[in-house]
Amino acid sequence: MTDPRKELDSGYYLQHFNELLQFVAEYYQAVLTAESQSYLTDFRTLNLPAQQLLVRMLNRKGTVFADTELRYAEIGPVQPLLQQLQQAGFVTPLTAADLPDFWLRLTKDTLWQLLQLAQAELPEAIAVKKSQTKPLLLGAALRLPVDWLALIAKLPQQYVSLQRLDVLNYLYFLYFGRVEPNLSLFTLRDLGIRQTGQFKQQFKPRFTNAAEAQLAFQLAKAKLALADLTKQLKQDGSLAQTKLSLWFSEVQQWPNYPEPALQLKRSERCYQLGKLAEQYKLNSLAIAFYQLSNGFPASERLVRLHWQQGEVALCQQLLQQLLDDPSCDEEWLFAEDFYQRKFNHSGSNLRRSQLTQLLHDAPQVGVDELYLGKAEAGLMAHYRALGYTAFHSENNLWLALFGIWFWPELFEHQDSALHNPFERKPRNLAAGGFYQQFCAPIELKLAQLAKPEAASALLTALTAHYGKANSLFYWHSALAEQLLPLLQYAPIVAGESGLAPILRAMAQDFSRHSSGYPDLLLTKDNKLEFIEVKAPGDKIQRHQLARLLALKQAGFHARIEKLQWIVDPNRLYVVLDVETTGGKAGTDRVIEIGAVKVQAGEVLEIFSTLLNPGRSIPSFISRLTGINNAMVADAPTFADIADKLSAFLQGAVFVAHNAKFDYGFIRAEFARLEQPFDMPQLCTVVNMRRYYPGLQSYSLGKLCAEFEIKLTNHHRALDDATATVELLQLINAKRQLL
Repeated sequence: MTDPRKELDSGYYLQHFNELLQFVAEYYQAVLTAESQSYLTDFRTLNLPAQQLLVRMLNRKGTVFADTELRYAEIGPVQPLLQQLQQAGFVTPLTAADLPDFWLRLTKDTLWQLLQLAQAELPEAIAVKKSQTKPLLLGAALRLPVDWLALIAKLPQQYVSLQRLDVLNYLYFLYFGRVEPNLSLFTLRDLGIRQTGQFKQQFKPRFTNAAEAQLAFQLAKAKLALADLTKQLKQDGSLAQTKLSLWFSEVQQWPNYPEPALQLKRSERCYQLGKLAEQYKLNSLAIAFYQLSNGFPASERLVRLHWQQGEVALCQQLLQQLLDDPSCDEEWLFAEDFYQRKFNHSGSNLRRSQLTQLLHDAPQVGVDELYLGKAEAGLMAHYRALGYTAFHSENNLWLALFGIWFWPELFEHQDSALHNPFERKPRNLAAGGFYQQFCAPIELKLAQLAKPEAASALLTALTAHYGKANSLFYWHSALAEQLLPLLQYAPIVAGESGLAPILRAMAQDFSRHSSGYPDLLLTKDNKLEFIEVKAPGDKIQRHQLARLLALKQAGFHARIEKLQWIVDPNRLYVVLDVETTGGKAGTDRVIEIGAVKVQAGEVLEIFSTLLNPGRSIPSFISRLTGINNAMVADAPTFADIADKLSAFLQGAVFVAHNAKFDYGFIRAEFARLEQPFDMPQLCTVVNMRRYYPGLQSYSLGKLCAEFEIKLTNHHRALDDATATVELLQLINAKRQLL
């Protein structure tokens, strides 16, 4: 069978760059600045090799390059091309501002050359040796009082720095809608990995107003700058007051355009800045940022900060405003809950939040611990045993219904807002303009949901579009089986399907109403039920509560159910330990397996073997475990024992001390044989912490010492597994009392 993927020719990167520039020139003339127009013109005047060289540099990391790094077979000698690029303003010789990037990209050999040049200029010797690490050499270099630009000019290679990058990023931004300094999507498309062009071939510009485009670009850059600021403040928190005050001055200068997408982005940046100010105890500054952010969750932070500062009257006033005119369900839920708990609005003494109380009051359902880590699957099995049809639906069920029902408006209509061939989600959906743009056809289709022919119409649409790539939902073979009962059995309230208010809310505010839906869909006797599943230790999130309440208001049966793991005293366990060549399951290999099969506290069977990993065992592993290359030279490979191990594990719970590690290695070994591996897991580290809290250490060695468990040959698999059996017995003794 031949690989259908295409081969890329040597000039693919320039073709992609030209494709992007031509697209921007065609669709964005109205918003191109003088600088971006000049960039397009100047690039076209370059000869072909110079264009190729520039795009090669743009597609690499960093902004500083040596001419010796820029040798490409299809381009030829670079010196005359660099001169041409310098004359056009695309590169310049190094300046002091370029030195930080220069140091990052510098090789150790070149750094040593520079140190030798510096030593020749300094009267005192530099106390460094070439054998020292690069960080030590660099630290020594940066402490020297020399003119580094002059020394760099003496090197045999010539260094240049890329210029006009902000202008280029603006062109990228117009195309992608975000600062995206690479063209990997084009490459993936040409290789046949990324699909495009399934929806439309005519596109609408993202912006038609130059000022709005510039603000959007500024907000996109601010997102990246905030990420850099967060890292910087982690290193030096004393800068927070100064840095954030400067940001506040800048934010106040941002125009407040009525366009929903820009308002949303502006609000998000202000909220992020407020959170950062809170983190560094700058509460007054945090409040100022939150006041510039619109709606939830900034409104919640404002209330909580005013409460913390003792401003009770102001806090109560804000809460009342949120209750009277909430921006979303989550905001109302927060305000109602906080008001009741702090101001005793209902006359009751509520100590728990509404979220905590809802979870506390939810019914408990016993599920076999074989479903540890798979709570939804366990509850589905429980209800299937009671005669229900159960689906793990969660968000995808509702997103699929929304996407299929409104497919023409989302993707195919002449006014649908797709802005380039790679987009799969209309921008007006995230920005909140979708409902306003298509209000009439949306309401018509919502009314059709209550009609008998709705199921047939859905099947027709599903068949027509099945498999088309999109960013709303994923296709799977059981989708029709889930969606049809949803249409057929949805409640009818006042002549309207209960589905209508859910889909209407998604159309009006997709970002808030596209997630948080219950995990399970149950059907029985022509009735639907939705269940949010919570395993022990899980919390209910406010947006999940909002979706549950919305479903109940629409007439659906929707609830939370808490799981309680049932501990079968006759449960079969396999307690397993592995020794490995290193710590990464994807690249390292197992060199020893020790496993003990236990039932009702009795050891039934033992599995133990060394394994030949097919590679040398590192010396530090041999020192730790006592296992060396000679010991595994004639040992079986994992492939040799895979079937026997699989049979040994069958029907049991996988137990290990730090189960994620051991389970990950066993799964990786089976994966190399292209065999699936899926077992319920129990981690003795996690459970010892839970049932025996307060110990100084939960390492296997320390626990064995604490509970007087024999461990004579630590870091040999069978010995460690045997000791872990004793921990399992301690854990089960506690669990069976609950």
